[in-house]
Amino acid sequence: MTAVAGVAPTWHAVDGDGRDVSTGRPPRGPGRPSPASALAATPVSAWPLEVVSRGRHLSVADALGPGGERVQHLLGALAAGSPVAAHGDVEAMARAAPAGTIDLPLAVVALPAGVRAAARVEAGWLAAVDRRRTASRQRLVAAGREADMEAALHVAMLMATGDLDPGDDTDDVDAHVASGARLWLLAGAVVSALSGVVPDPFDGWGRLIAAGWWPVGPSDGRLVVSASSPAFGR
Repeated sequence: MTAVAGVAPTWHAVDGDGRDVSTGRPPRGPGRPSPASALAATPVSAWPLEVVSRGRHLSVADALGPGGERVQHLLGALAAGSPVAAHGDVEAMARAAPAGTIDLPLAVVALPAGVRAAARVEAGWLAAVDRRRTASRQRLVAAGREADMEAALHVAMLMATGDLDPGDDTDDVDAHVASGARLWLLAGAVVSALSGVVPDPFDGWGRLIAAGWWPVGPSDGRLVVSASSPAFGR
């Protein structure tokens, strides 16, 4: 974002009512030097989210630059908790996995079974997913877009932690395991979306996570998908 000569840009992240997310009041005073840095400094989860400077408004998509629209769409789905209830839709998204199509029998299981299956996910497949995550990150770093990437991840983790992370450390251990796995995958989906790679290998799994599912992966000869709720299947 190019600044007017002699005038430092002052960017603030604001909520849907135009209030500074840091103060809950109309934005004023010193802000951040760029749209991305304003997003990266957001202290609390808020959606919808914009950045403003001297009357100029930018969406999250515009603030993040190329690939930002895909990130905004994913975060919007996460905020809305958009349901994916149809078995066929869940299966299609699950098969379109980050490390390539999985052609195994689908098993939709309850959370405890998902945690057990996660402990036996194929190691080579998991390493391939991690390589895809790393490649997307390296692509953004090479393009000089680390600030955009960190801003996107910061907002995503703020939003997701409230929904995916159990609030009480004494909660069910299974819920914590699932939460950590889903946050790891969501981070990969955000970085992949921002990198602009086509087709986006994390698209299907990102949408499943936003809809409340946990795509576990290939385990014991099955493609395992778990519901995020411990009550599923009871």
